[in-house]
Amino acid sequence: MTGQKTFIGFFIFLLIPYFGFSQQAFTVHVVPSAITAVPGIHSGAFANHSGKWIFIGGRIDGIHTMQANMAFPTSGRNDSIFIVDPDLNLYTAVSATSLPRSIYEALCSSNMEYYQDGSRLYMIGGYGSEDSTATWITFPSLISIDLICLLNKIDSGFPIDGCFRQLIDSNLSVTGGALDKIDSTYYLVFGHRFDGRYSNPPSSLFYQQYTHEIRKFSIQDDGINLSISNYQTLRDTNVYHRRDFTMLPQIYPTHDRGITVFGGVFQKVIDRPFLTPIDITSGSVIHQSAFNENLNQYSTASMPIYDSLNNYMHNVFFGGISLYTLDTATMSLVEDTLVPFVSTISKVTRDPSGNLTESRMQEDMPALKGTNAVFIPDQSVLTIDKSIIDLNSLSGNTRVGYIAGGILSDFPNVANLDPIGMSRPNTVLYEVYIDKNINSIPEIKIQNEINNLAAYPNPFEDKLIIHFAVLHENNCTIKLYDSKGQTVKVLLADTKVNGEQKFTFSTSELPIGIYACQIKVGDTIKTLLVEKAKN
Repeated sequence: MTGQKTFIGFFIFLLIPYFGFSQQAFTVHVVPSAITAVPGIHSGAFANHSGKWIFIGGRIDGIHTMQANMAFPTSGRNDSIFIVDPDLNLYTAVSATSLPRSIYEALCSSNMEYYQDGSRLYMIGGYGSEDSTATWITFPSLISIDLICLLNKIDSGFPIDGCFRQLIDSNLSVTGGALDKIDSTYYLVFGHRFDGRYSNPPSSLFYQQYTHEIRKFSIQDDGINLSISNYQTLRDTNVYHRRDFTMLPQIYPTHDRGITVFGGVFQKVIDRPFLTPIDITSGSVIHQSAFNENLNQYSTASMPIYDSLNNYMHNVFFGGISLYTLDTATMSLVEDTLVPFVSTISKVTRDPSGNLTESRMQEDMPALKGTNAVFIPDQSVLTIDKSIIDLNSLSGNTRVGYIAGGILSDFPNVANLDPIGMSRPNTVLYEVYIDKNINSIPEIKIQNEINNLAAYPNPFEDKLIIHFAVLHENNCTIKLYDSKGQTVKVLLADTKVNGEQKFTFSTSELPIGIYACQIKVGDTIKTLLVEKAKN
């Protein structure tokens, strides 16, 4: 890994940055909060009721280890319910172990899907230990939590058992997806079922099956009876092959309401994150295949913002994990196939014509934070549809929310080293500000002319396949550079391309080593590392 990082440095000069200005005059600031009474948790569920923050489930350790029979130990699961009073800077921890076993185990899982509907929090699925059978499963569970009951019982010191009800249904055995509601219908989006103990490389220790589905249904909940009805599915075994993504509510240029999926892992044909968003409304699902979100592809703290005066929808992502990072000294976009933790704060904007653009914001996260964290809107800020910040209601530099929990990593790539020693839950609460004091905010607009770039096999031997899509007809040049930055081979020279491209090049004469493959289309350049394994 160290050798690869060193090699990347030789090729930063090959990328040409594009500078631009966002359509809206705002930027964001992230600063530590004076509120210290917050738990160190990631990958759990969250609710906000009566000014109290409720944290349930998730993990109290760092990123999971890759070794067989060591990932997701029970010692690292969160078996407490944390109630935070941000006004008093106090929190209460109540053990969940007194709950019925089936509720307790599902409640203490990680990467469950959840949605707060008024005074009820719904939790679906999640991965964790089923203690009674000494196995790890994705729980086939829907749990309804009465938040008023929960807060009252905890305040009075009474048992909390009566605040939870559970429905068992195999259609809900999903982890790493997302749950939201459009009109009166719930949408359980993507994710996978994972049963058994994680190991890398994969082994017979576990069973994994992506849902490849958007699952739609209604929840009937009268406070006593709990059921689902009108169950339907939308299926796509390629584009929907996603988990651990960020999903945000959206207001589209037509003023329709919906949700958009950003990123997710992993593609079926290559071990890379998805870069293309998917828009979901009650009447359609649109795959935005002509746009790439190059930054922040993994589940991370995120903030939707809407400018109703100019009909711009902004989506801001705080840190996380990403295939691409930006070298701030040269402002060059660099691919890292290890998909590292990043501190980048980025923004994807949808304009009134429906066009998507991506920008890197001025500031970074204070460290490698944001992954599986939660953004908590400030209750004093005006929101649209409960969670979308109304940009036009703000002035000056306004606190709009907080970032709580998530994973803190010491280095970008720790998964194959010692993730237990090099990562941990973030215990610092951050305040998020939207700053409208300046008329024009310099940002870096990420070019989007070369999409879905991949080179395979990698490592290669006698041939290398380059696959990508071009948005507009233009000239394309593809070159290989050695570790000294010298041109080794011109694979394609000044050739007209348009649309999807797939080139197969003979590389049998190349010596063993690592090369930078540069693809240039018009003024857009992307560079990725490829390795010649043997002659």
